[in-house]
Amino acid sequence: MTKKVSIVAHHGRGNTSGETFMMTTFRFHWNHLPISFAFQVVNMKVIITYMPGLKANFLILLWSIFISGSQGGHYLSYGPDLKPAQGSVWPKPWWQDDTGRYFSVDPENFRLVAVNKNCPLLQDAMARYTKVIRQSAQGYVKAPQTAVIRKIQQLSVNLTQACETLPHLNMDETYYVWGDGRVIANSIWGIFRGLETLSQLLVPMPNGLLRIPETEIYDEPRFKYRGLMLDSARHFISKGKILQLLEGMAFNKLNVFHWHLSDDSAFTFNSTTYPELSLKGAYRREMTYSPAEVKEIVEFARKRGIRVIAEFDTPAHTASWGASHPEIMTKCAGKYAGQLGPFNPTKDSTFTFLNKFFSEIRNLFPDRYLHLGVDEVNPSCWEGNSEIQKYLTSKKLDNGVLPYLYLERFTADISTLGWKQMVWQEAMTEYPYMKWPTGTIGQVWFDFKNVSRDLTARKFDIIHSQDWYMYVLSTGGDWEKFYKVEPLDFEGSDVQKKHVLGGEACLWSEYINEYNVMPTTFPRVSAVAERLWSEREHGSTEEATPRIEEHNCRMIYRGIEARPANSFGLC
Repeated sequence: MTKKVSIVAHHGRGNTSGETFMMTTFRFHWNHLPISFAFQVVNMKVIITYMPGLKANFLILLWSIFISGSQGGHYLSYGPDLKPAQGSVWPKPWWQDDTGRYFSVDPENFRLVAVNKNCPLLQDAMARYTKVIRQSAQGYVKAPQTAVIRKIQQLSVNLTQACETLPHLNMDETYYVWGDGRVIANSIWGIFRGLETLSQLLVPMPNGLLRIPETEIYDEPRFKYRGLMLDSARHFISKGKILQLLEGMAFNKLNVFHWHLSDDSAFTFNSTTYPELSLKGAYRREMTYSPAEVKEIVEFARKRGIRVIAEFDTPAHTASWGASHPEIMTKCAGKYAGQLGPFNPTKDSTFTFLNKFFSEIRNLFPDRYLHLGVDEVNPSCWEGNSEIQKYLTSKKLDNGVLPYLYLERFTADISTLGWKQMVWQEAMTEYPYMKWPTGTIGQVWFDFKNVSRDLTARKFDIIHSQDWYMYVLSTGGDWEKFYKVEPLDFEGSDVQKKHVLGGEACLWSEYINEYNVMPTTFPRVSAVAERLWSEREHGSTEEATPRIEEHNCRMIYRGIEARPANSFGLC
């Protein structure tokens, strides 16, 4: 024999009218007596069925524990943990004004049309976004059937100035979008960002049409440098995965792909000038990138308004170079005897070798910037090498000049090849007397409140990476910690803070490989993207949560292997 007690449950999620949507039976022992009861929810009433002898108020107490999220319990609910937004834009635009009314678009019969300037980059973008918009009809996030003003058959793209060919640091990414299907921008890069926004406004309705709000958007990025760094040396990442990363970057309006191609562990570029570098320095022959593959990646990025900045870290982190060319390395003595240290800065042959190698690289990477690395340089091998010490004695120099000997000559050669330079922060903080070429950018990755203050006071341009290290693995839903990072949160004048060009999320690959690189990156890097694009005052994590939920669903149905942004739900 059993008895029942009912508790009226007022829960806002889901439509529970007329259905039983959860029933859970619990059995446990109390004073050696088996006790059994069940929770059943019917028409928003919780019905507890229990054995004789149990007090109803005891069961109500149990129920209160189960629905108390703050006590670690569980409430009875079905459906997603939260409802995603519908037609929200990520990153959040600088300004948007909605009327509350909507137009509709037939995903199978609309056209994107260039109404002003035209070029191959624009044609490629319109073809790509025609496909993206048609895919929106199968999106996971659905809008209810909505009354519309009218159906739009043509979406117009108005590029007002001639196309540039290469994305660059100071490219204009400003655009306007109107919900009646117009995108206007002065530059092709602004058109790219505007088309992405237009595609995000479209949400499928039950009748098969797409809904788009009657809205006006003016948008521009807060920072000009919005990057993602990939280390493909510690674990090799295939060309196909890199192309997926670039596609995901475009969906988030990121505009710099910083490619870390070599490290102690492996040399991944298949050089035609020095093929032995990868023959002996790569994990396996097939775990390298040919010049043709590099060109394909750079071109794929260009068509999405993404710069590709190569990094071959020197003079340290170069053990893989030494596998085939020990003559340019420093032979260590003492504690490190038998090992090879940083490049030898006292040999002319070191710089002859590097100049030939980077001449080849210059033809593959058209961006104005090259990342030189220059981090974690241990001088012990220099100081213990008898050949180097004889050189210093003959020149009446001391060990302190060695990094300067390397950097002054190397940066001069790189400048001659037509590059400006980026370096990790140690290059600027540990070598304060180095006269860096004009325009050199420092990448700040630790102690940023002090380092950013000091470097900007010295009038260096910098980018921010501290606390945006994606390779630190954790469970899903941790996008919020990346979202809360503020690159300008250091003491300094307004003039100093103008030297912060932006920031970059970093994917070091100690614990990242071909199989987890995408879900490790997305949607966490989406949080970084919004911090770098949107105004500082825009939004909070609470406001952003339903929008990133929708954006994550959007990325997934577009083919991006993203992990859940929040808790249980559609995506």
